[in-house]
Amino acid sequence: MTVAVNPSSLRVLIIDDSPFDTELIIRELNSCFITHFRRVDTAEEMLDALASATWDIVISDYVMPSFSGLNAIALLRKEGYTTPLIVVSGKIEDEAAVETMRAGANDYILKDNLARLVPAIRRELEESEVRRQKMKVEDELRKLSHAVEQSPVSIIITDQNGTIEYVNPKFTQVTGYGANEAIGQTPRILKSGNMPDSEYRRLWETITSGREWHGDIINKKKNGDLFWERASISAIKDAEGVITHFVGVKEDISEQRRTELAHKQAMNQLRQAQKMEAIGQLAGGIAHDFNNLLTVINGYSTMLLHEMPVDDPFRSEVNEILKAGERAADLTHQLLAFSRRQMLEPKVININHLVRNMEKMLKRLIRENIVMHTSLYEQLGVVKVDPGQVEQIIMNLLVNARDALGNGGTITIETADVYLDKTFVNENPGAVEGKYVMLAVHDNGEGMTEETRRKIFEPFFTTKGQGKGTGLGLATAYGIVKQSGGYIQVTSELGQWTSFRVYFPRVDSEAWQEEAVSSREGPKGNETILVIEDEIGVLNLTAHTLKRSGYEVLQASSPTEASRIFSADHHRIDLVLSDVIMPEKNGPTLVREFREKRPDLKIIFMSGYTDDTISSQNIVDEHTAFINKPFTPDVLVERVRDILEGRLNI
Repeated sequence: MTVAVNPSSLRVLIIDDSPFDTELIIRELNSCFITHFRRVDTAEEMLDALASATWDIVISDYVMPSFSGLNAIALLRKEGYTTPLIVVSGKIEDEAAVETMRAGANDYILKDNLARLVPAIRRELEESEVRRQKMKVEDELRKLSHAVEQSPVSIIITDQNGTIEYVNPKFTQVTGYGANEAIGQTPRILKSGNMPDSEYRRLWETITSGREWHGDIINKKKNGDLFWERASISAIKDAEGVITHFVGVKEDISEQRRTELAHKQAMNQLRQAQKMEAIGQLAGGIAHDFNNLLTVINGYSTMLLHEMPVDDPFRSEVNEILKAGERAADLTHQLLAFSRRQMLEPKVININHLVRNMEKMLKRLIRENIVMHTSLYEQLGVVKVDPGQVEQIIMNLLVNARDALGNGGTITIETADVYLDKTFVNENPGAVEGKYVMLAVHDNGEGMTEETRRKIFEPFFTTKGQGKGTGLGLATAYGIVKQSGGYIQVTSELGQWTSFRVYFPRVDSEAWQEEAVSSREGPKGNETILVIEDEIGVLNLTAHTLKRSGYEVLQASSPTEASRIFSADHHRIDLVLSDVIMPEKNGPTLVREFREKRPDLKIIFMSGYTDDTISSQNIVDEHTAFINKPFTPDVLVERVRDILEGRLNI
């Protein structure tokens, strides 16, 4: 039994004149959300719907008999609503698509590619929350600024010993600093210990030279709490030029500073998210073509090694080609993991079992002067994740901890069931309230500065020397966790310790059971396979590999050619092996057409980059599987045999 993560509620206003199209949209949304919706198709109905309820997202058709997507966008913005709007249309020209985006649509999606709808909505909901937090902060700043402008400030006069001589009784006193203190000593005026001595020295030198000092000071209350003050302080001298007392004007700006810091943090997080998204798009853009090339390079290298005698003088050279191709494939997979554009194969697992199975291998990754402990919660819940990707997270975090322990130390791998409450979510933007399984890696190493902690998940950022790291390990972990619906947190104390905590959504424990190890027969077969691939090198390699394993292979280099072949031979085709992203028509769309004639048709999709065209939601039965490019001939024939014999459970 497969159990998904508990879906969240989604309120959708649908602007469409077709109940049938609306039903298709709702069916797609219900795969991931508990959907509440209302359908309208006129301006009057839309206004009534907006006034009578709050909506998370608006989905509008582009053209309707008495209304349009452009009208809906204009009406939404005119009424002052910031709700994201996505245009979903049966057909839309490029010029019209550009026009809708310029008018204010957040995205446009074709109705024959509804698989993009859920990822687009998730993205818009996240960005909407960031915008909401930003507007809240800016509103609080405006209110705070108005309050400061309207309130009087304290006036403090001290005698030469620093004793308060006069204070406006409405306001809090502050400590003065007397003239009998020696000039040149480290000043103590309003000193909290949270400002550099140079700042206090500048303050003291300014006022003792007869000038007025202006600035912000961090002060400390008697109970130890810190607060911020904006102050103007000057020294009063007698006729002989001797300082007799000070005059100070100050205002408490603690709330304003806290709000400013929160706003700055939110904006930094937004810029970071935008930067990482841009790099992710770049990674995805090159991955499709690059992985096609690597499939050909690695595939033919593997074939040559299988055919070459052990004592062949060129065997080592071919082996080096394969190793270089595999390293390139690893690098591409890391980029795709970071950018959240790889295809995951999630399974319901117990992370404790994963850690125990890896323990011996992990200990080989660390040095002799490092001790590794595990602290695993025995009643740990289960999660639905890609086991291979979680293994990569554990190894990346362990290597990061190892490198922080230059002089040796301790690494602890911990698991626990946790509940992330509203307080945690408020303090950690991007986290979602709920039940999670925590996987943590702690070390008592050198720790990191706040600046390093902020940049730690950026791709190619590293504190290691040249040639000692790619800077992709933690960025990869970040991408895997986010794509798996989780959250990753890092805390550190410079010179003392660092902790990485990964939170994966917990699922129903009844969904988990140990996987039985099945004995597999040889990979040979005699079935008929239709291979669809627009990259000729990959098409020829795939066909050659399958023919060598006994299969009858039909080849198609385009969706049009594939449709023609399938129409003529669909009764004898046992399996379709199709690329995902192709000109004319993508793989999932083409396969849906095939299944109208053959509902039980077995499918394997292959791709190195999904571009939201296919996701785990598309793989919903035992007749469909996925293989990542670049793949080797051995992996391909094994995957083909698995699905033909019904051994895959995706």
